[in-house]
Amino acid sequence: MKLALCTISYRHHLRSFNDLIDFASEEHFDAIDIWGVHAEHLRTEEVDRLKSSHLNVSMLSHYLNLNAPMSELLAETKRLSRLATRIGTERIRIFAGNEASHTLSDAKWDQLVYRLKGICRVLDPAGQRLLLEFHPNTATDTVEATVRLLQAINHPACRINFDVLHVIESKADPVEAYFRLASYVDHLHLKTVANVEQFSVFEPANVYAASGSREGMVPLFEGIVDYHRFFEDVSAHLDHLTASLEWFGPDPDERLREDRTLITQALERVPVLSR
Repeated sequence: MKLALCTISYRHHLRSFNDLIDFASEEHFDAIDIWGVHAEHLRTEEVDRLKSSHLNVSMLSHYLNLNAPMSELLAETKRLSRLATRIGTERIRIFAGNEASHTLSDAKWDQLVYRLKGICRVLDPAGQRLLLEFHPNTATDTVEATVRLLQAINHPACRINFDVLHVIESKADPVEAYFRLASYVDHLHLKTVANVEQFSVFEPANVYAASGSREGMVPLFEGIVDYHRFFEDVSAHLDHLTASLEWFGPDPDERLREDRTLITQALERVPVLSR
């Protein structure tokens, strides 16, 4: 499994992109997961420097307004496709709307499927894939809803960004959920919280705000997710994947450095027969 640094960890830090490239390289990351806001403002020399490094761009993490008129949605999809080509990635991650799956009427569900199919048809000829994030209050907020949506879209360019913590938030077992979704999983997001009462710390309105609470955000192996078990139980299926360390708290350099080291050590301890 390859490990990626998320540039969104530095959304409130005065840090140049070249400095992030240097840090990721020095700390032995394999890739960078680039937040769309950052990708849109990269200078040509920064893109060139990234491409000349050993780092891959694992994913363009951005958003699409799935309620926009279809012509606007497809035009924005084409713009994101060009941006992904510019930074050198095949994956574009979005959220599957902004409504919980159980609240969607049949009409809204059919409209969502139609629009996501249209996005896939734009991305597929460019060799790009649409990754829907497993995330609360979206159409992919439970394992059952995610399977149903992917089967309805039925397009090879539609995949899943499997967020382990959000799977637990949905009350599913992450190992069982992974195996149910394994044929669709194309990327992982790794993060955790100190206890189950603190899931709300990752709600978008809080986590993207500079003044938002960071209480409950803890190192990867100190929270509620049993990552040792997760890595051991799914290790045979991780070789083709990249996992992003999605840290939103303070001191991102220190936290990303330490968690990357601990993940590497945990993977090295996985018995060979389970790989």
